Amino acid sequence: MEMFKVDLYIRVSTERQAKEGDSLEEQESELKKFCEYRDFQINNIFIERGKSGGNTNRPEYQKLIKDIQAQKINAVVVKKLDRLSRSLLDFENLMKIMQEKEVEFISLKESFDTTTAMGKAMLRVALVFAQLEREQTSERLSDVMAFRAKQGMFNGGYKPFGYTNVNKELVPYKKEKEVVEIIFEKYIETKSTTATAKLLNLAGYRNRQGKPWDKRRMQEIIQNPRYIGQVLWNGETHDGIHEPIISKQQFEQAQEIFEANRRITDSPKTLGILQKILFCGACNSPLTPSHSLNRNKVKYFYYRCTTTHSAEKGKSKCSVKYVPFEKVEVRVKEILLSLSQEEHFRPVENRILKFNQAIEQDTQQLQKEIFLLENQLQTLKDKKERYLDSLISSKFLSKERNFINDKINDLELEEKQIKGQMLHKQFEINKKQEEKIDVAQFKKKLITFRVEHEEYDLEQMKKYLTGTIQSIHYTPEKLVFQFNLLPWSIEFESRVGCQT
Repeated sequence: MEMFKVDLYIRVSTERQAKEGDSLEEQESELKKFCEYRDFQINNIFIERGKSGGNTNRPEYQKLIKDIQAQKINAVVVKKLDRLSRSLLDFENLMKIMQEKEVEFISLKESFDTTTAMGKAMLRVALVFAQLEREQTSERLSDVMAFRAKQGMFNGGYKPFGYTNVNKELVPYKKEKEVVEIIFEKYIETKSTTATAKLLNLAGYRNRQGKPWDKRRMQEIIQNPRYIGQVLWNGETHDGIHEPIISKQQFEQAQEIFEANRRITDSPKTLGILQKILFCGACNSPLTPSHSLNRNKVKYFYYRCTTTHSAEKGKSKCSVKYVPFEKVEVRVKEILLSLSQEEHFRPVENRILKFNQAIEQDTQQLQKEIFLLENQLQTLKDKKERYLDSLISSKFLSKERNFINDKINDLELEEKQIKGQMLHKQFEINKKQEEKIDVAQFKKKLITFRVEHEEYDLEQMKKYLTGTIQSIHYTPEKLVFQFNLLPWSIEFESRVGCQT
């Protein structure tokens, strides 16, 4: 009967404990006694010295993961759960890997032992709490940020031009503060963002990245209430605790000028946050921002299928011609916000895990093929060694020596061919590993949008969308999202409608 193989994992979190060695020795002694009692064969003992359990960035822990993924063991044994991880979320991720590889988990202190029915039940309870923690994490983060905003505090992230961050709070930065004051002064004087940007550039002023100013950056600064000491969060404005740069009178005067100029300065290209990623689902052509005037001479903005530009009026063959700006943009934001919630993200997460599992299975098959090729290679090397030994130890005629040399050359050629096959399969393994999807990274992008989208200006929103979404194909019935991190598309109900 094959022995039940286990890996032991031992960790101390401080250098003092690691140097004294008592904790390490005590853990190792108890685990070895347990394995002896249960008749377990110890495969590896991983000892982590002076490493925190708050994350998984530990060398011995990563070696343990490799043993699990390679299915070298039947179980992992630790003295206490917190030796392995102090994060329930990290523990849950580890359990998923172990379950996929049919590796059990045993913790002496908490009596976790998934080789027994009771141990499996206790594990399920722990994972329920882990799921609860995961679902509440984003809620707690959002609540904390909302509370900080109401108290007038800075929630981190992008620092507005004119301010720096000192002890996590905004403080005016003298060099940039002077530029902000000039921007408001010149805008009120010229009543033009373009003219204001031009004056700044002629005077030699540059933005934080050292680039010339443009009218869009002028607009962002002029409309930002932070410059009068306010904080904007979830559409609500709160009095901030940071020092204002501009007086309320100046700010209000600038807003009045901006509103008066809005109909002239607004353009579809500026407003279209879905530009470059929105496509017609009927003909696959891009949907580009456009506008028209209603009876009251007010601009109406919409996305327009590009096939209508070249077609005669009313003659476009595409069934999708015009899509209202606001409706489709609001719907896209709704979809992203819903995906940041656990119940809607879970089906996507499950598909990602299955996709990664399939890649892992393919990788294992390739590794088996490499192992077989290694055996073939060793067989060829052995044959070649025997031929070489015979040449050295025996006396052959010239004809016989030539025959043996030809055989050696044939074997060396086969060796090269097998090595080539092995390199090709290793390349396939590396390529497949690169195809694996980082579910945590994808989830983080969605939660980031949920927490920060209210604070995004126009350019930040565009940057987020193009950095997250490759394309959105629109029809009146559905929106088909192709995310950058996913090799498949996801369909959502449209709820937008269109004009034909």
